[in-house]
Amino acid sequence: MVATLGGQPQVVTLALDALLDRGYPIRELIVVHLSTHNPRYHAALAQLAQAFASGTYRDQPLRYRPYAVAQGSTVIGDIHSEAATDTVLNTFNQLLQQLKQQGRVVHLCISGGRRMLGLLGLAAALIYFDYSDRIWHLYSTDTVRAQTHEGAMLHLPPGTAGVQLLAVPVRPWGNLFSALHLPADASLQTVMNLQGAALDATLHTRCQQVYERLTPRRRDVLRALAAGLTPQEVANQLSIELSTVNSHQGAIYQECQAVWDIEPGRRLDYRWLRETFNRFFTR
Repeated sequence: MVATLGGQPQVVTLALDALLDRGYPIRELIVVHLSTHNPRYHAALAQLAQAFASGTYRDQPLRYRPYAVAQGSTVIGDIHSEAATDTVLNTFNQLLQQLKQQGRVVHLCISGGRRMLGLLGLAAALIYFDYSDRIWHLYSTDTVRAQTHEGAMLHLPPGTAGVQLLAVPVRPWGNLFSALHLPADASLQTVMNLQGAALDATLHTRCQQVYERLTPRRRDVLRALAAGLTPQEVANQLSIELSTVNSHQGAIYQECQAVWDIEPGRRLDYRWLRETFNRFFTR
């Protein structure tokens, strides 16, 4: 489990308790934090270090590892500039890349600390996570927050109302790019460039599959829509009725839904075709 931390250590332990209650086998807790020059962060880390000092948790082995956001040897104190943002993102890049190269399943809780800390953790997770990994947000009521404020309580009795661990419903890119062989020290920009190229190749393949299934006239309609024309403009250019264009669009949508495995009922329109197929026709 990887968790972001500010001055509220109970966010970490309550999320961990919830994961263990659901049967997830957590064997390591990595807490990502800013500089302990902030007294609240220092106190929160000290409280967690004490809670995990024995190397066990709920009678099971569990390694506790604080992980500072640092540029070189300097731990940053806040996220107040683009340079600090880059440092946080690179920290998550290094950590998550290492964990996934080790074949680890990662649970990321983004509720602790600065909001930007969690958002940047989420951004990195979308790049590296696959469908075995999970991203979580800890919800708690005002009453629970008051009871547990700044570690006054690290745990709640079983069945306590007002606290819930919620899965963040995202589709990570890592599952699409699992075949990429990255150097152990690959920078975030290198990873994003490689994944962008792989994504372009995947998109081109899917567009090609749709294109090959279409009749010559439907290909003409798709090419015109991809070029930025509206359905009425396509009708005018091809000298056909608007209803005919709409009929061809419907057939194109059906092929797209099959190739992209789009859930039934999702509405597609000509703008989606333009954004999806424009580069296919212009590259």
